[in-house]
This record gives sequence, structure tokens and C-alpha cells, in this order.
Amino acid sequence: MATNVGYEYVNAEKEYHEASTNNEKIKALRGMLTAIPKHKGTEKMQAQIKKQIAKLQNQITIEKSKGKSSYSSSIKKEGAATVTIVGRTNTGKSFLLSKLSGKEVKISEYEFTTMKPEVRMIPYENVMIQGIEIPPLYENFYESKNGRQILSNIRLSDLVIVLANSKEDFDMIKTELKKANINLTMRPKNNNLFELDLPYLRLGKSDFDTKIVSKIWKYLKKIRIQTKTSGKIAEKPIVLEVNSRVEDVARTIHQDFLKNFRFAKIWGPSAKFEGQQVGLEHVLRDKDIIEIFTK
Repeated sequence: MATNVGYEYVNAEKEYHEASTNNEKIKALRGMLTAIPKHKGTEKMQAQIKKQIAKLQNQITIEKSKGKSSYSSSIKKEGAATVTIVGRTNTGKSFLLSKLSGKEVKISEYEFTTMKPEVRMIPYENVMIQGIEIPPLYENFYESKNGRQILSNIRLSDLVIVLANSKEDFDMIKTELKKANINLTMRPKNNNLFELDLPYLRLGKSDFDTKIVSKIWKYLKKIRIQTKTSGKIAEKPIVLEVNSRVEDVARTIHQDFLKNFRFAKIWGPSAKFEGQQVGLEHVLRDKDIIEIFTK
């Protein structure tokens, strides 16, 4: 976000993220451009906003020439994390989502059976992971009638699962996502309004075994922390990024827990011994149990 932006910019950016049509997005972007402070520190952001407006205007022109699109995305991010599955037709995307979720996804011997994203929840121990299967990709998919809108669902992801049988297929997929300002990289750095870096896991059909969900969880780089109160351990864990600290848990529960923090006790992988007393800086690990004591 730009430096020293006011509430008008924040509201306009919120409208942009919530917009369901390109015209609504352009309106919000223009609001952001009007509200953004005009100084050297925001020049790059101003240029990005103008570029995005031009891109959306061009998209509207293309869609008018092809006829109005009937596609609309209503996928809402849910669960402990979100993974999307991408690949060419008949690479096993539907089979994989069915296997992971335990819920049937329509599979056919015919090409392009999946014409819209499919969503299933994937159980993993004590959490649920949202799985989204993207329709089969092909060269110039981004320029197709609904390509841009379909690819926009990938922006919900914490991890992209790429099913590619060759380097050519993998490169094609990366190219189509790049057109949507989504970069597949093992070291994400870029996460701004328009350009997004996402980690990926490349798989083949031979990798579809019973251990695949735990492998996916490892690549998501998340940890599950269970809270303990008066001897009772909460069934539902708090899900945080790897290397999160006690401070992050306290803030997630309530700001007052952080404000009035005294100490915490830890049980699990990060504890030197069961019930170890620690401070806010203690780094947590997956499956830790924490009890916070306040003033």
C-alpha cells in the first residue's frame, strides 16, 4: 500500500477487491488514483493503477467484440489455507481433487469436462484445506472469453499445484498465469495490489499417493496452534504462518491478550519441556499447545 494514504484510498481499494465487474473495478481504481497522495514515493503505484485501468478497458473492448461473458466468480476463501490445481486437460486435476477431498468431482474421458472452477474441502488431521480446480489451461487461455475471470480465482491461493507432464506444459502454464500478473516461484517476494508471487508444487499422476496431503501442508508453510484455557484444549487450532511467535497468537485471539500479556506456557514441538514458560518472542512450531496468562 502507498505511504500515508488516507481513508478515501483505503475505501477505494476495498471496493476494487470486492468489485464483481470490470466497470466496477475501473471506477474503484479511478477513486484510488484520485485519493492517492501525489509525491515521488507513490509514483510507481500511480503508474500501476493507470496500467491496470488501461488493461481492464482493453479487456472490456475484447469482451464486447466476442459477446458478453456470462461467467461470474463467487468463490470465497475458506479453511486453514487454499490450494488451486492447474494443468492441461486430462492431466488428473479432477481425480486429484476427488482423492484429496473424498468428494466426487466429475471426471470424463472427454476433453474440457471442467468448464468452471470446482471447489472441495480437503481434510487434513484437525483442519480443512480449500481446494479449487481450475478448468484446463491451454496456450492463450488468458485471452479466451472467460480466461481472465477464471484465472483470477488463483489469487485466492496459498499454494498452486501444477500438474504438468513436460517442461513445455509447465512453461505454458507459467506464461498464462504471468499474463494474469501471477508469478509461480519458490521464493515469493512480490505481493501487491496487481502482481502476486505464489509458491507452487509440481506433481505428476505417480505422486497421487496417501501422503500427498501432508506434503501439501508442508509446502503451505503453515502451523497449527491449539490454545489451552483452564486445562481444556481448544479443538479448533489457530492457523498461522511458519515462524510465528507467541505475540502473533495473542494478537489473533484479542488485542487485550497482547496488551495485558504476562507470560505463556507451551506444550509441544517448540517447548524444551512440557509447560515451558515463555515470552512474546518465543517462536512456535506446528502442533504446539499454548496457554496465555494475562495481568
